[in-house]
Amino acid sequence: MHPILFHLGPLPVRSYGTLVVLGFLVGLWRTMRVCARRMATEPEGSPRRIHPDNMFDMGIVGLMIGILCARILFVMLDWRDFAEHPASMLRIWEGGLALHGGFFGGILFMFFYCRWKRLSFFAVGDLCAVGWCLGYIIGRFGCLLNGCCYGGVCDLPWAIRFPDEQHPGLLTPPSHPTQIYASLFNVAFFFILTRWERRPRRDGEIFWAYVGLYGLYRFVVDFFRAGATSTYLIPSLRLTDTHILSLVMMMVSVAGILWLRRHRPAVQDAAFAQPIAPAATPRLAE
Repeated sequence: MHPILFHLGPLPVRSYGTLVVLGFLVGLWRTMRVCARRMATEPEGSPRRIHPDNMFDMGIVGLMIGILCARILFVMLDWRDFAEHPASMLRIWEGGLALHGGFFGGILFMFFYCRWKRLSFFAVGDLCAVGWCLGYIIGRFGCLLNGCCYGGVCDLPWAIRFPDEQHPGLLTPPSHPTQIYASLFNVAFFFILTRWERRPRRDGEIFWAYVGLYGLYRFVVDFFRAGATSTYLIPSLRLTDTHILSLVMMMVSVAGILWLRRHRPAVQDAAFAQPIAPAATPRLAE
């Protein structure tokens, strides 16, 4: 593992925080580029005309709120450990974020920000969903370098030994690098959602799709993490609390997309709309 990238004098620059922030900046950059394109191509009055400055302001504050909510949920889930050493709650640079908390906290902030600025929540959500994919791809490598969020023991060729959370100072047996699995899932999600962006759709479909895809990824990956860095909620079924929450996310996602398709008309980004070919001029007989 490589939890510290380098030192700036006496100050350690940690892999976890650096890559989380880098992932956020890449996702925000992509989102603002799409906003700029839509400002130039979408007609006046379109809910998809969202100024890049609005996304920048929302993103910066949303990052801080998301990290705070992710830390709060992490502390709540491991309260017994933190109750003995309360000061450790503040050591966020060492890792320890429950990303479901950050995800829901960020969405809640986005809802209130859109109400305040009178923006379309679903249009903004669609923009953010693709940016979240990029941020997640990069940020999970911060977990890998930090040695947290790993999976259970396995004998696969790509297994990695991590610092054992249960036995400080020791390494785990070769284990699933679930951080890499998470990044690969989100690479696939990025390509799915960027193709979806180009098609006629209802505002909000991409947002709800990512909610469901995120739930699917966490449901699958938690089978590898259970017993290592995730605790069983229903041991007889090998289900964790994350499994239950992820199932709820998938069901809400499907319901949200079905509701949109029943109640909202499909539209397409002006930049991707197919131009109507001019009618052929009939040739006169010579």
